[in-house]
Amino acid sequence: MSFWKMFQELEELRHEMSEAVKDMGLEKFPKSAFLPGISARRFPMVNISDDQDSVIVEALVPGLDPASLQVSVIRNTLTLSGEKARSKITEDAYHRYERGAGKFSRTIELPVEVDPDKVSAEYKNGILTITLPKTESSRPRSIKVQVN
Repeated sequence: MSFWKMFQELEELRHEMSEAVKDMGLEKFPKSAFLPGISARRFPMVNISDDQDSVIVEALVPGLDPASLQVSVIRNTLTLSGEKARSKITEDAYHRYERGAGKFSRTIELPVEVDPDKVSAEYKNGILTITLPKTESSRPRSIKVQVN
């Protein structure tokens, strides 16, 4: 079963359970994803690239207090967490509710081991840019070929 199909089926099951809860006269069944209706999408969405010296992660995290962001690194694993404040409007007053809120955490396996003591992070215009310098053993080396 493909990854996308699995999450589509889980979202359909959540919808069916929500309908069953409504039939029993109870309130809504809680959403299973930070972004409602999009279970296969992860938050925050990221771009990951690298050059010879570093891995660069750009995370899209608009509308949150940068002080709530936490970044941690162990070997080749990066964890981003934080909290996006909820709107002061009650959920019952919404006609449509697509902008998720609440706590989030995302763990990303990096392609190489990085030096956690040299990691830097900058938040600007809703984008968190994390620069993760590669360990010396992870950097590519040029090897001179001897010709006999």
